[in-house]
Parts: sequence; structure tokens; C-alpha cells
Amino acid sequence: MEKNSSARTGLVLKCLLAGGLLLGAVGACDHGLGPVGRGSTGLQGRVTLIGDWPPDTGIVAVALFKQKPTTSESDLPVVYKQAPADSAWFDYLWEFSTGGSFGYLLVAWLKEGDRLFDLDAWVELGFYAVPGSPDEPGEVLITPGEVRRIDLTGYFSKVPSPAGVPHSSRFEP
Repeated sequence: MEKNSSARTGLVLKCLLAGGLLLGAVGACDHGLGPVGRGSTGLQGRVTLIGDWPPDTGIVAVALFKQKPTTSESDLPVVYKQAPADSAWFDYLWEFSTGGSFGYLLVAWLKEGDRLFDLDAWVELGFYAVPGSPDEPGEVLITPGEVRRIDLTGYFSKVPSPAGVPHSSRFEP
């Protein structure tokens, strides 16, 4: 069992590394969006981050899933983009070869030292919601030949306070 789990982890790491390299080539903007070609198919937007970055931040990222993961081992994101450290906002741009339907677009936070592939360790800072239903993730429809724009807001106030540290003072030096 241990050998099987290790092999699966290695495969997941290789897939994410390849996906990260591909994303770097496709959407290598640090802060702003580049031009999108006529007839392109994709998703773009701005992520605004509200509040101070927790000092124990490992990663903040925007990610797109086919469906909302139900367990740590269910789904990996289709694409994701990491936020520049300590930024108040960043843009994302993903181009696809075809359109499609996606069930979960979110901004998430991971504590420094936590495992990247342990989806239970990620904290949801914000997500694209069904209009009129702020607690229900909205379906993201990507139409062939169009680049859809969805802006998101992530709230660092959703990051749990360390044990014994009052929520209001956790970011003070």
C-alpha cells in the first residue's frame, strides 16, 4: 500500500509540474493581463485580496476545477495561478483549446509547510458564486471563441487564527 501511495504521489507531482510549466508558458503575466487573440477561448479576471497576508502564508492561488472537490483525493485543478507574494491584486488568464463547463473557481490560501496536494489543508478565501446565492459555487461556462471575464475577491479574514491568538491581532508584529 505504501509503495502504491508513493507512486501515485510521484505521478501527481509530475502532472502538476508539467501543468505548472504549461501555465507558465500560457499565462506568464506577473500582474497584468496580456492581449488575447481574436477568436481565443478562455477565462480571465482580476483577483483582489482583502486584508493583510498572514505571516505563515505558503501559497495564495486562483484555481479552476471541473467540479468542487469532495475529498483530498477527488480532483486536482484543471488550471491554477499563484499570486505574487504580498500583492493586493493579480490578474489571471487561461486560454483553452475548446469551451467547457467548470464547477468551481476559487481563491485559496495554503499555510507555509502544508502539503500542496492535500486539498483539505487549503482555505477557501472566495469563489465564483451563483448570482443571488452567495454560498453556492457557480458554474463557469466557457464558450468556444470567447474569453470570459470573472473577477474574484479573496478575504484573508477567512484564514483561521493560530491557537491562542485573537483574530483581530493575528497579523500584527
